[in-house]
Amino acid sequence: MSRTLAGAILAVLFAGAGSELLAIRSKPAQTGVAKKSPEAAAAEALNSGFKRLEQADKLEMKNSKQARKEYEAALKDFQAAAAAAPDNYRAHNGAGYSLRKLGDYPRALESYERALKLAPTSSEAIEYRAEAYLGLNRLEDAKQAYMHLFVNDRQTSHVLMKAMKAWVDAHRARPASVDPTAVDAFAAWVGERDMLASSVGNLGHNSPDWK
Repeated sequence: MSRTLAGAILAVLFAGAGSELLAIRSKPAQTGVAKKSPEAAAAEALNSGFKRLEQADKLEMKNSKQARKEYEAALKDFQAAAAAAPDNYRAHNGAGYSLRKLGDYPRALESYERALKLAPTSSEAIEYRAEAYLGLNRLEDAKQAYMHLFVNDRQTSHVLMKAMKAWVDAHRARPASVDPTAVDAFAAWVGERDMLASSVGNLGHNSPDWK
């Protein structure tokens, strides 16, 4: 084989190898990290959100500023969970809880409504929504929620009863925020229902007198 021919063959071989190397280098690097599914991303955000809520609730009476930061962070987690899994009612319920604790009652109600469209019988969401009603002084709505819970979930109705009593105490301490007559009327209603709840014990009560 002549040197000229041998050189030509080698040139072709090197040219081919160079194009293969270029092709390899042009391929995107494989990171080896699998993309999370929406369900996994939602679950991770939910877990983070609930942990932050637990921490915020513990801090609420000790360090309100730090508690607020935790509620804000929890809200972001729940919003991320809702974006990844819009049909997850717990994400909307958690967002509503965070918003309520941050004092944004209208937006909290919106989140609770989304949660209840997905899980209409969720006693937790019904009770949380009722506390948002109290924050907006929507007393008739809070009453209806209590009556529903008393019949369907006695334990959760006790939670709302405690919140209603707290509302009465707070508004009696600051009478200018709500008409004192309305506060007194609601306080009377709460007192009557509290007594009735004690008297009926574990028995349901769905008579007109209860209303």
